[in-house]
Amino acid sequence: MRKLILSNLVSADGLYEGPGNDLSWFKIDPEFHKQMVTIFDRVDTILIGRKTYEGFAGYWPGKTMEDDRAADFMNQSTKIVFSKTLSKAPWGKWEDGVIINDDIEKAVSSLKQQPGKDMVVFGSGSICTALSQADLIDEYRFIVNPVILGNGNQMFHRAPLNHPLKLKSVTAMSYGVVMLDYERDR
Repeated sequence: MRKLILSNLVSADGLYEGPGNDLSWFKIDPEFHKQMVTIFDRVDTILIGRKTYEGFAGYWPGKTMEDDRAADFMNQSTKIVFSKTLSKAPWGKWEDGVIINDDIEKAVSSLKQQPGKDMVVFGSGSICTALSQADLIDEYRFIVNPVILGNGNQMFHRAPLNHPLKLKSVTAMSYGVVMLDYERDR
């Protein structure tokens, strides 16, 4: 069975977006990209919500590996977009994303049963919350940035969760970012 991995950058105080959906505080450098490749090798499907899709679709389709080491992964992977308002999800010259607008739990449970590599959720706070509440996330990757925002959006917005996790690995990067990899302790 395929695993579902949540991978998000977070502030030291646990926010994944600053006020007004600000992401300018993300610290990304070549060392970050080197570490992210470890997840790219494991997954072939990206799950995102509408807002994250709109941001990604405005950035990634025109990028190449010369622009960003993640470009091939982002453009060639299957994109599943959860949206109640979109009817299509174009991705430039690449294959369009697949729109799912019904029961997220049922859809992800079905996707986990299909053949393929693991799947990853990027951004998408409401998707993170829904999938965590349904206990469908198998692994959590928190990429902690050395900044305290004080205000912004929580990844698990008001979600009543109690999911024990087991630490798989910790990777400290020279510029202050720490990558924490956990698996769900069921």
